[in-house]
Amino acid sequence: MRPPRKRSSGSSKRLRNTFFFSTLALVFITGIPHSHAATPSSKKRPHDIYIQQIGPSNGEQELDIGNIYKNLSPDKPLQSSSQFKVVDDFNAGELKNRLGGAWSVDNGGIKKIQLELKKDGARATRSGASLWARYNLRKEDQVTIRTTLERLDMSAAHYLVLQCQTQGSSPFNGHIRIALHDWSGKTVMQDITSTCLEQKGWNEVILPVTDFRGVDFNQLGSLSLNILADNRNMAGKIGFDEIAFWGHPEVGFESVEDNLKGFPRGVFDEPRRKELLATKRDKEFLLKIARDTWGYFDNATDKNTHLVVDHIKTGDFPLAAAYTSPTNIALDLMGTVAARELEILTPEQAAQHVLKILQALKRMKTWKGFFFNFYETTQLGVSRQFVSSVDNGWLAIALVVVRQAFPGEIAAAATAILNGFHFQEFYDPENNQLVVGYDVEQQRATPYHYGMLVTEARAMSLYAIGKGDLPKEHWWYLYRAAPEAWEWQTQKPQGKMVEHDKVSYFQGYYKEGKRKFVPSWGGSLFEFLMPTMVLQETKLATKSLGLNDKIVTELHRDYALKEKKYPVWGISPAAIADGRRWQYGEYGIKKLGAKGYPEKGVITPHVSFLALETLPEEALRNIRKLLTFPIYGEYGFYDSISFPRERVNSQYLALDQGMVLIPIANYLKKGVIQKYFQQDPVGKKAQELLEKEDFFGD
Repeated sequence: MRPPRKRSSGSSKRLRNTFFFSTLALVFITGIPHSHAATPSSKKRPHDIYIQQIGPSNGEQELDIGNIYKNLSPDKPLQSSSQFKVVDDFNAGELKNRLGGAWSVDNGGIKKIQLELKKDGARATRSGASLWARYNLRKEDQVTIRTTLERLDMSAAHYLVLQCQTQGSSPFNGHIRIALHDWSGKTVMQDITSTCLEQKGWNEVILPVTDFRGVDFNQLGSLSLNILADNRNMAGKIGFDEIAFWGHPEVGFESVEDNLKGFPRGVFDEPRRKELLATKRDKEFLLKIARDTWGYFDNATDKNTHLVVDHIKTGDFPLAAAYTSPTNIALDLMGTVAARELEILTPEQAAQHVLKILQALKRMKTWKGFFFNFYETTQLGVSRQFVSSVDNGWLAIALVVVRQAFPGEIAAAATAILNGFHFQEFYDPENNQLVVGYDVEQQRATPYHYGMLVTEARAMSLYAIGKGDLPKEHWWYLYRAAPEAWEWQTQKPQGKMVEHDKVSYFQGYYKEGKRKFVPSWGGSLFEFLMPTMVLQETKLATKSLGLNDKIVTELHRDYALKEKKYPVWGISPAAIADGRRWQYGEYGIKKLGAKGYPEKGVITPHVSFLALETLPEEALRNIRKLLTFPIYGEYGFYDSISFPRERVNSQYLALDQGMVLIPIANYLKKGVIQKYFQQDPVGKKAQELLEKEDFFGD
């Protein structure tokens, strides 16, 4: 059951001048009392525009909405209130809105209008500014000022609000209109002329979202401001400011949350945390955590597309993402297999969950068979025209696991998607490495490569070699340690030249005290251990990756506990929060990486679960120690805790939830997810590469 929502109420406010049109069909407004149609121009405008106006003397529509702008102190910006989702207050001093979209004039209007920002905001804030449109229009001319809304979800909003005023040497004799456009191109427009002219100076325009009925508020595409001349020329200026959606507290969060199957009812689950601390048997302990963690993949998914969202955040400033990535989907798929193996799901439930995800994948736009890096989860639109090689690598690996775990129809569907992946698209023959990705809009590959062996991307390399997309020589062109010529790296590597499969390469390593190790790029434990979810490195690479994984886990443990005196260990990329804001940071131990990420006292629980593969007893002790802090919620461990202040970020990330659930299944079920991957022909073919290398041999 979801908690009841608190709705706002207040005194009445008079609204005037409504206008509606659709790009899909002509729609006539009905049901508005005491209205009359404006006389249409003799010159037909696009889409057969029809206008409904409600004048001051014609019986105004009374709405119980309160004094919206005055609910906030005049010296505070709208951004400071969670009841407003601000499109733009123009205080940033650039023609770019608060969502990241630019303001522009539609084609054909550039010579008729000029946009400028003035330090003359509608509110009394120190840094207040506003947008001014200086127009010079001939009879029946019109211009449109537009900004993108970046697929904004405002389904929980009550009103669209803005402030406006006109200035000129002669009275304004045209029309001012505001329109919303959704993802499909559907447009609904409202005439706000009378309100903007109501008094000298700034006027408040407050429009109920029901006036825009027909637009999909789950995914708004853009907002436009339109200025039209009637039957005479006109010139002057119009100012706009404080454009926002308004609703109950946390209107932005509520708009996204209503698309999800569920959301945590509370923040910290203290009874469950204490129950776990009292659970002595390791198997029972881990099973309880796995069941709670599965709750994320069960609930933080879109009701219709069944895709898991990137993150959610509980607490005073809740958040819910409206997008996902191929890696998130991959961990959902493998997490479903893990949940079945742990008997959290029945085989039938798991199969249905996987099938729904595969059906969504079939509907999603791709580039040469590969998936884009981010999709919005309601309409499956592409958020950015970028294709990430490693994200597709993890999705490919997950599909291999799925086809081994679910024979028949599901295996066939997974294989059909896999057959569209050809990783040679990312192969750079100049250095025999894989590029980070491809920018479809720019029609070019990134100039950066996954050049080091010890990163999360090595699993992708093994998959691509096993499938036959890449030659096995690619494996030996990956750097064990960065070349000695890279003088910026954290220490000068030691080692020697060796040869495999007719490829001569530098078998380099670093040293920490007397211990040798092969570094990652950033020195985070995630880079070393994430591939062990599917690769049996401990068993197959006893002189190379498996040995290295164990060494660096020990180094991570010792650095945190002994050197930094933290009570727990586990330094890796994670999400941290400060008030309403949050960010995903790359954290590591600098001396364990070639470049080295910063270390800022951020500990993330998911790497302790990855470490069940390398130091199981130490990892279990660390997990139990983590539970002595208030870091546990309805869906398991939150993403991070920062020391020394012990600040918990009450946020879940799909990526990190997967790196809790899947390692638990591997630990309790004797490497079950690893075996599904390694028993596939793709996994078998690449296996010899894990077996033949010796990182530290003389």
